[in-house]
Amino acid sequence: MVLSLVAAGSVLAATNQIALVVPDNYTPSDPRITAWLDAAREEGLQITLVTDSQVLQGVTPAQYPGMILPDTVHPNASDGMVTAIETYANQGGHVMLVYDFGALTTTGFYASQQSRFSNLAGVSYVLYDQLGGNMIGLGPITGLSSTLRAVQVPPGKSMAWTTTSSSDPVEGVSGYVYGFLTYPSFVTQGAYSGTAFLTAPNFGLVAGLRTFGSGQVLFVNLPLTYLKGQTDGMPMHGFVRYFGETMMNMPRLSAQPKGIGGLVLNMHFCARDQIWPAYKLKSWGIFNNGPFSIVITAGPDQVNFGDGLGINLSQNTGARQLVSYLLSKGHHVGDHGGWIHDYWGANASETNQSTFQQYLVLNKQSVQGVTGVPTTEYAAPEGNTPQWSIDWMEANGDTGYYFVGHTGMPPTRSYRNGALLNQTIRAFPVMPFGANATFEEFEEASIPTSSISAWYSQLTDFVVKNRTSRLIYMHPLGAIDYQGVLNGIFSYAGSLKSQGLFNWYTMNDLAVFAQRRQQTTWQANDIGNAWSFQASNPAGLTDQTWVLPKIAYTQPVVTQGAASVTWDSTNWLVTAGAGNSLAFTSGKQ
Repeated sequence: MVLSLVAAGSVLAATNQIALVVPDNYTPSDPRITAWLDAAREEGLQITLVTDSQVLQGVTPAQYPGMILPDTVHPNASDGMVTAIETYANQGGHVMLVYDFGALTTTGFYASQQSRFSNLAGVSYVLYDQLGGNMIGLGPITGLSSTLRAVQVPPGKSMAWTTTSSSDPVEGVSGYVYGFLTYPSFVTQGAYSGTAFLTAPNFGLVAGLRTFGSGQVLFVNLPLTYLKGQTDGMPMHGFVRYFGETMMNMPRLSAQPKGIGGLVLNMHFCARDQIWPAYKLKSWGIFNNGPFSIVITAGPDQVNFGDGLGINLSQNTGARQLVSYLLSKGHHVGDHGGWIHDYWGANASETNQSTFQQYLVLNKQSVQGVTGVPTTEYAAPEGNTPQWSIDWMEANGDTGYYFVGHTGMPPTRSYRNGALLNQTIRAFPVMPFGANATFEEFEEASIPTSSISAWYSQLTDFVVKNRTSRLIYMHPLGAIDYQGVLNGIFSYAGSLKSQGLFNWYTMNDLAVFAQRRQQTTWQANDIGNAWSFQASNPAGLTDQTWVLPKIAYTQPVVTQGAASVTWDSTNWLVTAGAGNSLAFTSGKQ
C-alpha cells in the first residue's frame, strides 16, 4: 500500500543529499533548523541547507534528489518560490511539503482561499478565508498498521482504532499513559488523488504521497519542527527516514553498531521489595541474557523520609551481592534517580534544584561505592526529569537516560522547550504498548499474556527489520508474574542473535557509539556509472555501517581502509573495521 508510488528508478542526484529549504536570512544555530539537520543525521541521511535565492535560481533534481520544505521556520514564501518548487517536482524531484511552509505571503498574510501549495499537496488547506481560526483541527491521527510501521511508528506506539478484525488494521498513534494522542493539522478539503498515509478522522488528510509531473510529493500536515522541540520527535524522524530511504533509495549511515538492530532492557530497582523478585529472576536464568541496563534507587527510604522501605544499598548485604552478580554477568548498573524513589517522583521540579540535587549526588555515590566503577546511566523515578537534572547528569559523566518524552523513538539528543540544551547525553525514550509499558500496568489493564508476548515479538521484528533500537522497561516485582512471557522474549531474541540479526544493548553502549558516530564525515560522489564513497572519523570508524538499497546500488567494493561487505534481501551493508578513513565504490542500478 505505502510503497505503491515509490518508483524503482528513483533519481540519484550528483550530491546524494537532501536539500532543506531555509529563508535567505536564516541563522545557522536556529533550533528550528538544527532540529532537521540533527534528525536527518541521526537517521543517517545526508542533508544540506539551500536558501530561497538558490531555489529561485533553479535547483534541479540533478543537483538534489529531494527537497524538504520545513514548517515553522519558513511560513512566508513568494509566488516565485511556489512556481520554482512546482517546476522542481515536475522535473522529477521529490518534495516533502510540511504543514505551514509558505502558508503566508511575503507580506505576512494568508493567501486568498487556500495555501498556494495546495496544488502540490493535492488537497485544499490553510482555509483561513473560509474557516478563520477553525482552519486548524486538534485530534487523533490514524493510519493502516503497515503504513505506520513504514514511517517508523513501532508496534505499541499505536493502538487499534476500530474493532474490525483485519490483517492490516487501522490504528491511532498513541502514547504512554495517555492512550490516543491528539495532533494539530490543517483542515483539508477535496478528494486526494494520492495514497493517504495518515488521516485525522474529523479534519482530513494528515500525510500522503502523490505523483506530481515526473516527481513525487510527500505532504505532511503536521508541525514536525514544533513537535520535535516539545519532546515528540518521532513524526519528524519517521518521515525524514521514509523520504530519504524509501522514496529516494538513498544510502544511510546506520545508528547501530554493525547495523544490527536490538533492544535496551532497562530494569528499575525502585525499593527494597524489588530485591527478592530479582533473585527469583536470577534463579530462572534471566540475567544470563543481555547485557541489560539496571538502575537502582539506593537510599534507605522509598516514599518519605524514615519509612525504611528503600534498598539502602550501602548497608544491604543481599542487594550488594546481587549487584556484584549482575556486574559479573556484564550488565550495566546505574542510577534510578534521587535516593528516595517516590519522594523524588512526586516533588522534584524545575524550581527546587538547590534542594533536590543532593539526592542525585547521594545516589550516585552509593551505587558507585558498591560497583567500584563510574555510573553512566540514569532513569528518573516516575519519569520526573527536570532539565537541570539532565544538565547535572551530563556534567557528571552520564551518557544516557530513560525518558518519557519522544516515546516510540530510538535514542536521540533531545530537543526540549524548542531547543537542544544537551550536546552529548542521549535520551532513551521508553517504548510503550499502547498506554502501558510495565508488567504491573499490563496486569492492571487486564492485557492477555498472549497479546503481551505478541507485542514483544513484533517489536523485536521491527528493530531487526529497520536496523534500529528501542528501550523497554520493567520492574522485577512485576516481571515475576510473567515467567512465560519472559522466556518467550529471551528465546526469540536469542534465536535472532544467533543468526547475527539482533543484539541486546545497554544505554551506555549505544550512547558512546552515537557520540563517536557523530564525528563521522562522509560523502558520496557521482563518478559516472558508479558512486564513490569516502568517510573519515578522528575517533575511529570501527563498526560503523553504511546501508545501501540493492534497488539502486550494486555490490560495494572497498578501495581504501578496512571494511566488510555483507547483505540481506534488500540492502548492501558496508561495515568499517579499525581505522580512521574508508573509501568504497558502488555501481548504479
